Amino acid sequence: MSLHSSRFATQRATLALAMLAGLSGCQTPVVVTPSQPAAAPTADRNAEIARILELKKRGVITDAQAVEVMAALVASDSPAAAAAPSATASGAPKAVVPAPAPAPAPAAPYAPVAAVKTAEPAPVVAEAPAKLDPRYAPRAALTGRLRSIGSDTMDLIVASWERVFTQYHTGLRIVHEGRGSSTATPALLEGQADFGPMSRAMQEPEVAKFRERFGYEPTQVRVAIDALGIYVHPSNPVSQTGLSLEQIDAIFSSTRKRGGAARIATWGQLGVGGEWASAPINVYGRNKASGTYGFFRDSALSKGEFGEWVQEQAGSSQVVDQVMADKFGIGYSGVGYRRVGVELAPVVTTAGEPAVEPSEESATDGHYPLARPLYLVTNRNPAAAPSDLQREFLTFVLGPIGQEVVKSEGYYPLPAKLREEEAAKLK
Repeated sequence: MSLHSSRFATQRATLALAMLAGLSGCQTPVVVTPSQPAAAPTADRNAEIARILELKKRGVITDAQAVEVMAALVASDSPAAAAAPSATASGAPKAVVPAPAPAPAPAAPYAPVAAVKTAEPAPVVAEAPAKLDPRYAPRAALTGRLRSIGSDTMDLIVASWERVFTQYHTGLRIVHEGRGSSTATPALLEGQADFGPMSRAMQEPEVAKFRERFGYEPTQVRVAIDALGIYVHPSNPVSQTGLSLEQIDAIFSSTRKRGGAARIATWGQLGVGGEWASAPINVYGRNKASGTYGFFRDSALSKGEFGEWVQEQAGSSQVVDQVMADKFGIGYSGVGYRRVGVELAPVVTTAGEPAVEPSEESATDGHYPLARPLYLVTNRNPAAAPSDLQREFLTFVLGPIGQEVVKSEGYYPLPAKLREEEAAKLK
């Protein structure tokens, strides 16, 4: 930076300090160059400076940040200042004079700035901490880490649980990774996770590995009810008419174990006319690491195989994103990922019966065929009491606050009887 540029930068910064002093009541010295009087601020700049000062008073920005921003305003408002020398031709030093006091009104060139300060703003009072809901009363104060690795279907719920839970345990740090249900068991085996969120029950080979390592079985706690939705574009007629399980199988599966005579590859094969008649069905699903992949294969495809035409996605949200962007797309994902731009097609379980939409009632009473429990799996020796972390977090999750979080994220809370059964696993 040249000497000229350096001096001008100092000039702008000190002029900004003068503004800050004039508007905040400080007695900060102002540096004035005899050969170059400061330019009068414009009305627009006055309004911007007032906004900056308000942000500073509220603690949103620091004094240093306020000075920096106002220095930039000075430079942009007075282009001629950039070309002006920062000292007299003879090299005379700059004079330092005290800033004008906030009252009475300062003289020019700061009169327009002083006009902004018509009254002292009310003092900012720090907000009191939010009152915690007494329906969860910790028996122990937790510190350290809570680590969870597993289902990305449960990312929304787990993140919200942990956000609220740490309000009660401020010394606790959360580490969560949603990489798929199949990653939960290895993480628990290697001691890398305290909880393994899973969108399915552990499979027997997974339980066997756990038993071999620790000599007892993992504790699998049901914590919520989910339903897999069949996502289609809002303009798709099947969002109203629905799909049978046999049709779903013939769309997604190469084995068609539900009895379909042939693969359903166009929307016209489902009786949809117009532009849809010859349009291809673009199929989206999850990858093999996902518990959602396994559950859909077992329940919707009767343990058949997915067709090679199914475009696998790494996460539940990505499936919904693809369908949202593809008018002729279809995919499956948890109902918690439903949003504007997609619709859920109701499912016909039995021929001649009305199609059933996923809901809390249909998912918990068994009428919706693609409903499932969601789990938190943990390594708890049944011969010993649960750890403070296990007891506190699972008590919170199964309690009224944790179950309200489940519902707020678009999933379904456990019925009271199931909550009692799962809470008994903590004794």
